[in-house]
Amino acid sequence: MAGAADGLSQSERMTVRFHLTCLATLLPYHQRPAALEAWLGIDPALFHMGFDPPTPVTEAILRLGGARLQAALAGAVRSGDTQQALCTLDIPAVDAALRDNHQLDYGTTRLLRLRDPAATALGRGYHPGHHQRALLSGDPDLVAAALVDRRGEHRPTTRATAWATVRAHGGTARLRELAAAPTGHVDPNAADPTDADPTDADIAQACAEADPEPFLDTALERRLGTGALLRALRAAHRGDRAPRVVHRAMERVLREPYRIDWALIAAARLGSRLPRTAAEVLAGRPDCPPEVAVVLRTGQPARPGRPLPPPAPEPEAPKRYQPPRSTWLPEWKPPGDTGPLGASADSARHALRTMAVAFDARRDPDAATLDHLGAVIERGQLSAFEVAPLVRPAALLTSWVGQGSGWGSVSHAAWSGRAALHVETSALLARWTGGGVSAERWVALGSRLRRYPGSLPELLAEVAAAHPEAPACPDGLTA
Repeated sequence: MAGAADGLSQSERMTVRFHLTCLATLLPYHQRPAALEAWLGIDPALFHMGFDPPTPVTEAILRLGGARLQAALAGAVRSGDTQQALCTLDIPAVDAALRDNHQLDYGTTRLLRLRDPAATALGRGYHPGHHQRALLSGDPDLVAAALVDRRGEHRPTTRATAWATVRAHGGTARLRELAAAPTGHVDPNAADPTDADPTDADIAQACAEADPEPFLDTALERRLGTGALLRALRAAHRGDRAPRVVHRAMERVLREPYRIDWALIAAARLGSRLPRTAAEVLAGRPDCPPEVAVVLRTGQPARPGRPLPPPAPEPEAPKRYQPPRSTWLPEWKPPGDTGPLGASADSARHALRTMAVAFDARRDPDAATLDHLGAVIERGQLSAFEVAPLVRPAALLTSWVGQGSGWGSVSHAAWSGRAALHVETSALLARWTGGGVSAERWVALGSRLRRYPGSLPELLAEVAAAHPEAPACPDGLTA
């Protein structure tokens, strides 16, 4: 396999990995980790395919795989559920691989931050959105863990809000502990430098004072107070932009966690120091007091005796999208066309012995295809027990029935020819591995599979003959 992989393009390498993970799906459950370990020794990026391995492979790795195999999966897996299952193993090598995974889910990132904030701050799988979400989460432990990570450029309010959260729950002592945390160890492979944030510098300076409370109030007010909000609103009010663009920019500003003093807002409007667009956006906020809303809309205080307008209705809380539960169950259909395989058992046997099977008819309209195979089995011309050993090439059979939709057919469409082929292909491999298979045989099987022109039993016999030192296999598959 090592020699076969030399000179392959990245796309071809990913194709080989796809074939191997499909083959692993067809192996007996307890044999899968051994095969994957052998293939991993040749290709350390075995699970980097652009998508996750089939579920049977993932489950076998989680339950029976060693730390090396689990770490290899952790470095490439995309599923948040699988990532969190790997994280619950609490294995240092697996955690390190997860931290370097660029497809890391927020829930997994949260677990890793709480477990080891300093190590997570050095992981290569950094996601700015996850970092900001942790800083604004309101969970003091998670916020403190996220503050240790100095990477990324955040809005002025983000880290200030995080410091305020820690201060509200842990007091000055907790702030001083975080401000004194070492920051000199930087991951050399990190994409962004961990330059000190101005807010962090102000907090550290305030914590160094003998009485830090007033200095902390000043540092946080500078980023979160009404003055900071007015300054941001004026910056967003640019004459060279369309009014609609300015309106959206101000709405983005007001989504940040500023501490609004409505009396100061009203004074700014009365003093003509608040842009009209900003006044309109502020007046529409649900928390805007009615008397301030009058000032923002008219530029004048509310008149005595005139009723105040009702407060703006609160917007509905955004509903998180929940994908519909899958109830996929393929509809039964009559058997299709058997094509070149004919209408009898003899014609099907003769065709399978003399021609190769194609995935579909796009390249060769006259070829026997996998759909034709399924039709032959569903019509009862041949059983899957007879068809599986005759299919050529071997890789077409293993990759087709071994992928996710193939093994899914076993439970969701047991009547289909594809489900029957899956079972019989698995039986072929189970008989071959019954006595145990050495790592050399697994490697030889993987290296020959993709381009082998013969059937699967022929391939298994050839591998067994090339490595006679392995335990003998039943059914005459050894040399």
